[in-house]
Amino acid sequence: MNYLTKKFQWLVVLLTLASLFLSACGSDEDDEDALEGDAATTIDVPQAYVFDSRFAEGESSVSYSGQVVRNLLLQDLKALTDSVGKDGGRSIGVQDMLKLYEYDDALNLKTLTTTGALSASESHYSALSTGKNLVGKISDEPVIGYNRTADDLVREWFEGIADNSQDSDKLGTPMAYTTDDGVDMSQMVNKVLIGAVPYYQATGVYLGGLLERDNSEGKDGKAYTAMEHAWDEAFGYFGAARDYSRYSDEQLAGSVDDFTFDSNGDGSIDFKSEYNFGLSRNAGKRDKGGSGVDFTQQIFNAFLAGRTAITNQGSVAEISAHRQTAAEGMEKVIAATVVHYINDTLSDMSELGTADENIANLNKHWAEMKGYTVALQYNPFRLITDGQLAELHGIMGEAPIYDEPGSNSYKTQVANYERAKVVLQTAYGFSNDNMANW
Repeated sequence: MNYLTKKFQWLVVLLTLASLFLSACGSDEDDEDALEGDAATTIDVPQAYVFDSRFAEGESSVSYSGQVVRNLLLQDLKALTDSVGKDGGRSIGVQDMLKLYEYDDALNLKTLTTTGALSASESHYSALSTGKNLVGKISDEPVIGYNRTADDLVREWFEGIADNSQDSDKLGTPMAYTTDDGVDMSQMVNKVLIGAVPYYQATGVYLGGLLERDNSEGKDGKAYTAMEHAWDEAFGYFGAARDYSRYSDEQLAGSVDDFTFDSNGDGSIDFKSEYNFGLSRNAGKRDKGGSGVDFTQQIFNAFLAGRTAITNQGSVAEISAHRQTAAEGMEKVIAATVVHYINDTLSDMSELGTADENIANLNKHWAEMKGYTVALQYNPFRLITDGQLAELHGIMGEAPIYDEPGSNSYKTQVANYERAKVVLQTAYGFSNDNMANW
């Protein structure tokens, strides 16, 4: 989205948040493809993710606090695994990482995530939502290229990080989270989990099973239907603030003070409505670094329109179309991010043996490239095929390569990475400019 468009939309959002978007319309009873239920009124698509309950007057029907907790746990786990590589870093054990991965409410932990100049409205995980962790929602699908589950891989990397951090020669340097052959385990844990938990849950579970869920009555006496709730949970895993359209691409790609905003003016940041998590920020980064793409608008508009269609008890075809758009938008963000890190890896490789050589950067960018490629598999609506993913993993291998620029082996590897970009461009139709410049 361009800045002026977002600025205008934000003016609308302020008015929208004050009134809850209701307008009278007809029903969908005559639509043979309509979902079950009888709506007396319909609503227009709002500018912010705010929806009134059809069953409890004056109550919101939006609920996804559990997804917020898992996004926080994922983000905090990355901060923990990164910490051992920083100056003054302290060693950690496997159990320290498991406390976040297998979080138990009895621990009553606070998030490590900060909210910039303003404090968080609530910082304890269990005060946001109870009974939530990462391990309970991870996909058990074997990882292409590894033939092991994401859980198996993550636990192995935990052990590697814990062992390395006990070594005083490695602690406080990137080697504390890097294998001997150059795999940045902190990045691999984070990127694989992004795919195997929030991305998988959003697309494979909540959007994937959406049409089998009831949309005619409140779920277990709640203010929302089962279908409304599933859609909300998918949106929660995308991780966008409720008024996402107010944020420019530059803000989403910026610091925490840029991608948070006190929308309700209470002097604090609410993680459930005023904070943008990983996937939603990546969408802004790829829009900012690209041309002719607007992933932020595509995804957010699809989530708004789809939720409106569900609230209005629209047709299966209408809801399915918005579901497809939202899922494909998230997939393209991850794919574009793979392209970005292929380009970074190629740039790092070109500096090997020069004064600008930075092995830690090469290891980091390779792991981000590889980890996000793993993430792409966790979407039943995906555009990329298993065969294409297998080819990408074959090209990338199991660790970065440090061949000297100009050597035959270096030229072969560069050609292989360029082939990987062709595979991605074929799958997603990205422009030549974006393939070169992301």
